[in-house]
Amino acid sequence: MRVLRSAQRTAIRSSAALPSTPSLRSQLQFRCSSSSSSSSSSHRRPEGDNAQVRIAATSFQRQRRTFASSSRRSSDNKARTTTALGQEFPADDYTNLPSSILSRLAPTPILLSNPSHPLTLLQSQIQSHLASLTPTASFTPITPPNPIVSAELNFSDLGFPENHPGRSPTDTYYLNRQTCLRTHTSAHEVEVFRQGHTSWLLAADVYRRDEIDASHYPIFHQMEGARIFSLEKYEPSSSGGGKSPVEIECEQIEARLAASDVQIEVEDNVNLEDAGGIQPSHDKRVALLAARHLKAVLNSLVLELFGERHRADLKAAGSSGKAAEPLRVRWISATFPFTTPSYEVEVWFRGKWLEILGCGVVMDRTLQNAGVKNHLGWAFGLGLERIAMVLYSIPDIRLFWSTDERFLRQFSIAPPPISTQTGSGQHAGVSPAGGKSHRPLITFTPYSRHPPCYKDVSFWLPSAQEGTASFHENDFCEIVRDTAADLAEDVSRIDEFVHPKTGRRSLCYRINYRSMDRNLENEEVNAVHAQVIERLVDKFGMEIR
Repeated sequence: MRVLRSAQRTAIRSSAALPSTPSLRSQLQFRCSSSSSSSSSSHRRPEGDNAQVRIAATSFQRQRRTFASSSRRSSDNKARTTTALGQEFPADDYTNLPSSILSRLAPTPILLSNPSHPLTLLQSQIQSHLASLTPTASFTPITPPNPIVSAELNFSDLGFPENHPGRSPTDTYYLNRQTCLRTHTSAHEVEVFRQGHTSWLLAADVYRRDEIDASHYPIFHQMEGARIFSLEKYEPSSSGGGKSPVEIECEQIEARLAASDVQIEVEDNVNLEDAGGIQPSHDKRVALLAARHLKAVLNSLVLELFGERHRADLKAAGSSGKAAEPLRVRWISATFPFTTPSYEVEVWFRGKWLEILGCGVVMDRTLQNAGVKNHLGWAFGLGLERIAMVLYSIPDIRLFWSTDERFLRQFSIAPPPISTQTGSGQHAGVSPAGGKSHRPLITFTPYSRHPPCYKDVSFWLPSAQEGTASFHENDFCEIVRDTAADLAEDVSRIDEFVHPKTGRRSLCYRINYRSMDRNLENEEVNAVHAQVIERLVDKFGMEIR
């Protein structure tokens, strides 16, 4: 549900790593460093090992420049295809899917198939809670479809305009102009509604080109939830004492929230117009009731996820639980192409506001595209990794892909099943809002901390007349990630320089290499970094400084 971040609109094609060059690699000698240091001066006046890097790479670049340019031109004219999940896709100027992503594609999410994975535990907790909310609540778990979708399904059907930055190949993985990897679980909203589901949950892997740091990864997981009601469910009835079924359900959820043994304080001062206003096709009373239902459900979910952890933190700090400080939640206005009005939900957790999810009233256009008439309701989307990192104190998003038993066994608990309704309206084995959690509070214990290796690379940006691909920072990160895989912990731009006479622009990036599971040998990092430089020169014709 999260709106894709802003990006330039340059079409980029991926390029496979060229064979390694022993002559270059033998010239590159690096040192591993356990701490960061300023590099502005080394960007302008290379010294020591950094000087060797730039001198060797510059010599290598001069030897290859003519070959690389002609190679790019000839490869542009060849018909290419990309094979993904057993299908062949004709390539074009949008194709940018690297081998590092292709190797992790699967028909269904890999990580969510492991019952002892932290993401699976979180998914199960959300499903169990929403199933327990009211006697009439029933959220159908949807099997995640294939991650390869049409651009129309991912963008157009949800109202993304043609010039929306999220469509750019700098942000999205494309097999070709017509086909991409889903960037959000919302890509399946129309399809699921068309199948007749009115109350459902879908958790799946999603893909975005992004920066490299401890909280960003090109593959992550979202959970999409939606509930729509027929318009008659919004109408008051005599059997409901003059209240509609939707209003009665709102009151039930709100009452359970008020009875919670963890105090919750909800700040909701959203201006309706700032959130997008009421859709022209909607009755205002009905739309506001749908928004009220949405807020009741999600406030309850936030309490379920963070309430026990909040109380444990207070006790650990020597506070007296409920009376010390409430769990604070706030609603703010947002803008999404597929909901109006739209909101974001934040929780005050461990001293800062944390964005949890995006949500809103489903666009009538979405339901019309699905062939659903006379219904109105809401949808939300949340990032599972983002919440799991906070709840379980997982410091690095790369750990979710670790197969190290020292990581996985810390989450080896049996999640309580989603049970059916009992006569009292409660559910066995789940933790309703206002009740006591039956799930242990898991805090990840780091099992090792290996030293990092910092490597810098400085280069002059080529001019537009040199016939090379345009440069975007995500492209640089993609080369690093595709070459170093999960050995790349962080990439940051540490310096920028414009020559006072020529006006040429130079950038300097620092790559932090660190394994989560073992110590890296200096020679191994040298070899990986040399490949990064080779690919940078070949892809963009960079002149290494």
